[in-house]
Amino acid sequence: MLPYQSFVNQLSRDFNSIPETSETKSGVIFPLFGSQTTAEGIILTERAKHLKSHPGQISFPGGVMEKTDPNLLVTALREWEEEMGVGRNSLEVLGKLEGLHTRTGFHITPFLAKYNGDFSFSHNKEEVEQIILLPFAELWTKPFYAIEIPNREPKHFAYYFDLPDGLLWGATCEMVLRFLKDHTHFDRLPKIVKPNLTKPPFLDPKSL
Repeated sequence: MLPYQSFVNQLSRDFNSIPETSETKSGVIFPLFGSQTTAEGIILTERAKHLKSHPGQISFPGGVMEKTDPNLLVTALREWEEEMGVGRNSLEVLGKLEGLHTRTGFHITPFLAKYNGDFSFSHNKEEVEQIILLPFAELWTKPFYAIEIPNREPKHFAYYFDLPDGLLWGATCEMVLRFLKDHTHFDRLPKIVKPNLTKPPFLDPKSL
């Protein structure tokens, strides 16, 4: 369990700034669940398998900024409501985390929030296959892998958690790891392995 007061004062509250980048801008909610005082885990989604973009991938609720969105927090909250089927009033936004540049041309801004609802989600089945409640404890115990990304200097790795609900990898895994390293005592070292798939996610842990 992670007390909110152990990290909430370290977070940015600048919700109106928009990254100056030519990349596609997107905002996501990084939702925590637990008691009123401590976070016990993260709420994630499994994207619907028929989607053209990242089908079946575990991700945060969120999406691409629209022209009518005044800032990326509005983007993230709008997408939360559309995907999860519950109002933004179920969230207490705690702050903004560091943005992430992806290798696919996106800049993702995550907003850390405490979920105060009753878990009665009516998720949009056109976009979301299932809701995943991920306890922090599983990130300390489940298999943790990394593969080296070729032709990158300095060395860069892609990280993977093999979870009961699927493979956590990509940008979502990067954001989770950043949060753990910045705000917890997470010090696990991944098992370095070779990719065994020729297309994303490039790793099938069951075949190692």
